[in-house]
Amino acid sequence: MRKTTLAAACACMLTVSTVTGLCGAAGAPVFAAETEPDSTEADSAGEAAGIDISVMKPWVNSNIKGVVTDDVTADIRDDFYLAVNHDWLRDTEFYPGRPWATPWTQAADLVKERCFELLADESLRDLGGTEGHDAELIQNYYYQYLDWESRNEAGLEPVMPAVDALLAVQTMEDLQSFLLSDVYDRFSTQDAPPLVPVAMDNYTQDSGLYQVNLEPTPLLLGDSAEYKSLTENGKRIKKEREALASYMLGRIGMTGEEAQKAIDHVNRLDAALAEHEKTGADTADPSYIQSSVNPVTMDEIRELSPAYPLAQILEQKGWSGAERINVFEPEALKELNSLFTEENVEALRDKLLINVLLGYIIYLDEPAYREFTKEYMEKYGLSEEPEINTRAYMNTRGMFPDSFARLYIREYLDESVRTEIRQMCQDVIDTYDEMLETTDWLSEATRKEARKKLKGMTINAVCPDKWEDYSIYPADGDGGIVETRLDCAKAKEQYDISRMNGEVDRAIWKDIDILDTNAFYHPYYNSINIVPGFFCDVTYRSDMSIEEKYGSLGAVIGHEVSHAFDSSGSQYDENGSLKNWWTDEDREAFDERVSRLIEYFGNIVAYDDGTPNASKTIQGEATADMGGIKCMLRMAKKIDGFDYDRFFRAYAHLWQRLESLQSSEASTLSDPHPRCYQRVNVTLQQFDEFLETYDIKEGDRMYLAPQDRIAVW
Repeated sequence: MRKTTLAAACACMLTVSTVTGLCGAAGAPVFAAETEPDSTEADSAGEAAGIDISVMKPWVNSNIKGVVTDDVTADIRDDFYLAVNHDWLRDTEFYPGRPWATPWTQAADLVKERCFELLADESLRDLGGTEGHDAELIQNYYYQYLDWESRNEAGLEPVMPAVDALLAVQTMEDLQSFLLSDVYDRFSTQDAPPLVPVAMDNYTQDSGLYQVNLEPTPLLLGDSAEYKSLTENGKRIKKEREALASYMLGRIGMTGEEAQKAIDHVNRLDAALAEHEKTGADTADPSYIQSSVNPVTMDEIRELSPAYPLAQILEQKGWSGAERINVFEPEALKELNSLFTEENVEALRDKLLINVLLGYIIYLDEPAYREFTKEYMEKYGLSEEPEINTRAYMNTRGMFPDSFARLYIREYLDESVRTEIRQMCQDVIDTYDEMLETTDWLSEATRKEARKKLKGMTINAVCPDKWEDYSIYPADGDGGIVETRLDCAKAKEQYDISRMNGEVDRAIWKDIDILDTNAFYHPYYNSINIVPGFFCDVTYRSDMSIEEKYGSLGAVIGHEVSHAFDSSGSQYDENGSLKNWWTDEDREAFDERVSRLIEYFGNIVAYDDGTPNASKTIQGEATADMGGIKCMLRMAKKIDGFDYDRFFRAYAHLWQRLESLQSSEASTLSDPHPRCYQRVNVTLQQFDEFLETYDIKEGDRMYLAPQDRIAVW
């Protein structure tokens, strides 16, 4: 049994290049009740899950599988989430290969079932035009993934051009030549990222234009914080990636000693880089948005990186003609440049080599795939491996999301749903406008700008009218899966380069897979995006009562609208450009309210092993959760006989989730959302309507006094 006490734990918003989705008074507020579960409950759950729940407060982390048993129960006034969802949390089992379960899986499984039909229907190829091309893309790629005969025959051959070229590197001159070679140009992709990844995104000062972003060097352990203090999750990542690196280095002929030497090289190099790279918590903090804006010219790039040939690489690839170039983390680039010395040639070579081998491991032969799967299962505590057909489908959809979406809409879309969703979105926006009008801590100047942003918000319901151009991707299916990925990566890069100084087409929904089981706010477009992949029994049905619709889909829409006014979204104006539209006094008042929220979540204890909750990281999602419920409650007041009990229960059902301990701990370090039991309990205890519905009073764990409440809006 795990007995380590967590002193203080608990913790979406976004980094500058991501969208925000669901799948998140001075002094610390005082919990109304900090009494622990009785020893019988704690011991029973401990035996079932191997976790000491007695140290958790003010509620047990009921999202961890095994914690909820027949003996671990709660009164609705003490733990609303557990009381409403008890049987589901106790009885639900994971799907094979998944370290979590949620009712939203129903939506994902419905989408998957339909997409499998699209993959099997060869007649779709005869449609011609865009849809025929879409069918060829997804079907060819999917069956390439499953073609073990061809993959086993090819073995490691698809990556050997890069491997052989890297093994030949012995001197700095060799390394410089490799970095400027056609081989490196072909293999430095998202799968095997270069030392400085390059991406095109919206220009921060004018979101209607593009800029080229230079990102910090990816690290083997991911988060630079792991190099300062290795967490339990970091230990699992380290074990997995070092085991896979050792395996793949052995496959290319290295001895165990040589492989370990290469891994040590990478760890030493990454540790030096990590000293100058922002941590995951840093990048999730809203202040990162401003600090990551560092425009540079090509001449300045040469000054920042005189040794590492970044400017030459950009020139060779075609990026140097960009009118706007931004470096996310200049200090990280300087550190990479300082490490680019003769004594580090082997380490730099080994880092690039391991990047290639790990980047393509799941696309090589079956032994490599099985080794990856074995380590993946151990990392997440799984007893059953992921289904190969499901993994192939998800990988295919990740490559060509719009191809699936266009065919899906053709076969399955009900246009009437689009009308209802658009109307509910507009109702939420109108109600949020009422909320802003009556927010007493905002000055008139800031309120005016906030309402302007709200009025300019775009509603993207169900699907776009215009899509990304997928004709750039070859659909002939020749070659293997690695060749296809390399060809598509190069096609996408050339497409981006061709439009890098042009204007952004706002009719295209950027970074949104409409079949994703999620909903989104996009700050660059000031848009809320409610997509069909999100709909299932707990999120939306046409026959739901109004209370159920408000507690599920309505709360989600309100959540997404609220993201426009959280710590990160509030830094963008009505056009999606980075702009300060706040008075200094209003921003200070806003930040003070957010600080109370952060402090409150920081005092919730969710684990018994010392894993800290990144309370700063979750501030945007927590703010949006509360804003969404406040909006729904305001709308509810306009309906006679509104059933608040049904509304609050629908909200608790919306966030049903079960996770393995390993998955939960990993999410706490990387997921910008609070744990689901906190999303329900902390959010609802902010509102009088909730406390009054269940007669919750001081002394009940769900009670929170008015002066201690932390809702930002």
